[in-house]
Amino acid sequence: MKVTVLGNRSPYPTQSSGGSSYLVQNEDKNILLDVGPDTLHNLQKIIPCHELDAVIISHLHLDHFLDLLPLHHAITLALNNGYRDEALAVYLPFDESEELDFIRTKVGEEFHLQEINSESQLDFEKLKACFHPTTHSKECLGIKICDSTSMLGYTADTALDAQLVDFFTGIDMLLAEASLLEKDKDKRSLGHMTVGEAVQFGARAGVNKLLLTHLASTYDLVEIESEVPQVYFDVEITKVLTEYKV
Repeated sequence: MKVTVLGNRSPYPTQSSGGSSYLVQNEDKNILLDVGPDTLHNLQKIIPCHELDAVIISHLHLDHFLDLLPLHHAITLALNNGYRDEALAVYLPFDESEELDFIRTKVGEEFHLQEINSESQLDFEKLKACFHPTTHSKECLGIKICDSTSMLGYTADTALDAQLVDFFTGIDMLLAEASLLEKDKDKRSLGHMTVGEAVQFGARAGVNKLLLTHLASTYDLVEIESEVPQVYFDVEITKVLTEYKV
């Protein structure tokens, strides 16, 4: 299993990166975790849109789902032109919000919208996905994807959360949100972690490799790097279009 970062910034795209989006692949499946703004062009540098097997949306904030709309156009054209013969499965929380209504009104039968919650378990043959609620300002799900030999986790948006730490304990690789610098730690109440807290999360969960993502668009990379502490395990700030083997 491997994951490629298609975008790692929030809440809006920067010159170097779009919003949150991560392509998880094995030899058989292509699963997209979130599809934030300005990330679809990076997906197509790896695979054509019609080769996606599923999309999983962690929560319905725009910086995590906005490129669903151009993706819908791509899937519609692929179906019309014979590149694809079935609707694309899109899994997302049915939080009955304005955002969910917006998605429902903008997409058609080319997307098979399916509800997920903390009890859901998805089976993509050799890849399995399960979920845990996070601490965020909107209903949000952390995601764990497993194959026979490895486990990948994605915190999505969350404050430091002991139960979520337990959910990810022992994982091989964790994509952890690191939205805030220490100077902005008062904004944690919105449901986000500082860089230092994200590293603390990884340490408490005993991860082998921690990938910091969901970086605030207002920070430059040097600022973020300066707040990554020296620890005993592997910590890296995600790089767009970099492939990580789980």
